[in-house]
Order: sequence, then structure tokens, then C-alpha cells
Amino acid sequence: MAFSGFAPLDTRLAVTRFREFSSKISHPLVLVLLSDLHGTLYGQKQELLLAVVRRQSPDLILMAGDMADPKVPLENFLVLLDGLRGIAPSFYVSGNHEQWTRDMLRLERLFGARGATVLKGFGVSLTARGERLFICGVDDPHAFVHSHHSLALPPEWKKQFYACCSAAASHPEDYRILLSHRPEPVSFYQNSGFDLVASGHAHGGQIRLPICPGGLFAPHQGFFPRYAGGQYRLGSTSLIVSRGLCLNRLPRIFNPPEVAVIELLPADSGREKL
Repeated sequence: MAFSGFAPLDTRLAVTRFREFSSKISHPLVLVLLSDLHGTLYGQKQELLLAVVRRQSPDLILMAGDMADPKVPLENFLVLLDGLRGIAPSFYVSGNHEQWTRDMLRLERLFGARGATVLKGFGVSLTARGERLFICGVDDPHAFVHSHHSLALPPEWKKQFYACCSAAASHPEDYRILLSHRPEPVSFYQNSGFDLVASGHAHGGQIRLPICPGGLFAPHQGFFPRYAGGQYRLGSTSLIVSRGLCLNRLPRIFNPPEVAVIELLPADSGREKL
């Protein structure tokens, strides 16, 4: 990671670009991945964040959980959803902080009413610029277990995940995406049949220095996390982890909030090695 041009506590929105190459894609698509907003407000009615997203001209918007937070006004996320609805179709999965509200049915209705497709153990088919995609999503494990410190994935989460795998298997010609808040269950994601898994949760490791370029600490990964933010190859599956957008919790050091932009490109356009 290069640190030039970034102050240690820089809170300006950074745009990080990733490229994914696939024989299933004939024409380029742009996906914007947002995660871990935790209700942070970027200007009046989220105008600063919406302006950054709009400049990417996305075909789809993926939201990988913890966009809302029980300690922050829900309206901060709802106004973002209102703005995103006019940009591109959006897809959402829950994070642990939304699950901690124990009011997910109401939240899901609110998010859906504002244009977000809420995914929880199933997938949807769609066409974007003539390209066929199949997008699945799983709830955060805290939908099924109350302990924040539990590292074990509950059986209900595995059931959702395998239901998504089964559904994706019936769409072999489509580019298949899984939205899952947590990046650490890589043994499940690897060679799962999904072309791409999009996650968040790790906040970029909070502190990123030359001695720990992957971040200092991430929940459920501990110190020096391996999957805190970036692009990772898991066999035939690619994992992209957003560093997130949260500014109202622990300080971010050399780790500005991030809008992740994923370009899906045809395989013959010059695939780069990860």
C-alpha cells in the first residue's frame, strides 16, 4: 500500500478500483461496492457520497452490510437509499450491527421500500447491459447467534450459504456474485461456484502502516488480518473486501473511507494476475 498523498487521519472518500476478468462477460460492467457505513453522514442527505457513486456510472450497487447502526439515526442510511435508487439497482445483505437491532423485519421492509433488493439465502437473476448475472446474499451470522465473540458459523448461516450455492449452480452461464458481510469464511467461499464474493466488516484493519499493510486488527480475524481490504484469489472464486465507510467509531489511520469500484471485463481484454 502506498501512503504518499494521504494524511494519517484523512477522512476524504477514496475510490479503489478492482478488475475482474471473466469469459462470461462480453461487455464491461461497473459495480460499486459499499459497506460498513454505520450511519456515517457524508454531507447533507449523503450528497458527498452520492456524488462519488454517481461519478462511477455504476450498472449495479452492492451493499455488504453494517450500513445502518443502532446507535446512529437510521435516517442517515435511508436518505442514501433514496439517492441510490436514481443511480442504479442496489442489492443489500445484513451486517452484525443491523442484526443487533433485533428489528430486521421492519428494517428490511424499509430498505425494500426505498429500492434495495434485500438478499437472505436466495438469489435473483438480472441482465445489465445485455450481460446475465445471478446475485445471491446471506445474512450476517448474528441473525442466528447472539454472541459477538463467537467464531463458529451457526448451522442456519451454513444452510443459507448452501442454498445460495445450489441456486447459483443452476445458473452456470451467468456471472455469479455472492454478497456476504464477513470475509473470513474463506474455506466456504473458495471454489464455491461463485465468480465473485463481495464483503466488508473488517474496516480495512483500522490502522494500515508499512509494517502491517493489511491492517492492524479486524473483528473475527484478530491482529494482522489477512482479509481486511482488497482483492484475493480463492481458487476459482475472487473475494473483494471493502475497507468500508465508517467514520463514527475507532479512528482510521492511513485508511481513508472507501468506495470500491469493481470492473467486470471480458477475459480476452487482458486478464491481469492477482
